[in-house]
Amino acid sequence: KKYNIDPAKVGIMGFSAGGHLAGSASTIAADEDKPNFSILFYPVITGTTWETHQNTFEYLLGKHRTHKQQEYYSLENRVTETTPPTILLLSDDDLTVPTISSVLYYEALRATGVSATMRIYPSGGHGWCGHEEFKYDKEYKAALKDWLEIQNKAAKQEKTK
Repeated sequence: KKYNIDPAKVGIMGFSAGGHLAGSASTIAADEDKPNFSILFYPVITGTTWETHQNTFEYLLGKHRTHKQQEYYSLENRVTETTPPTILLLSDDDLTVPTISSVLYYEALRATGVSATMRIYPSGGHGWCGHEEFKYDKEYKAALKDWLEIQNKAAKQEKTK
């Protein structure tokens, strides 16, 4: 209220390890503190050893983390009906964060009934957002714009209920 911001239009966006942070705010945070939507670019999602970015989980939990800690911070395990609508944007040739991580999250969102969209571009590697030389720069921006418009319409419809 202080800043005259509509709380229904507050979302979160994160990239790579920051995608894990944004995903954590969307899943682990108290329901009243969760954003209304999430935009995740090539996010680290899961902590299982064979399908994650190991450094992210080492920085988060240490080298001697337990399986229980890894499971807790594996965000595909934390999705609930109150997880906000999410768009995942990634490339299939990302050698830093395996795409399976996002696929697991997407499947968990859909299984829980949360609106989810995923765009996997054939190439681009890791860290392409904001680089106009990214082959799919126009496509991802158009997809993101369309998705945000859909979220805006959904928020307006929710207000009128």
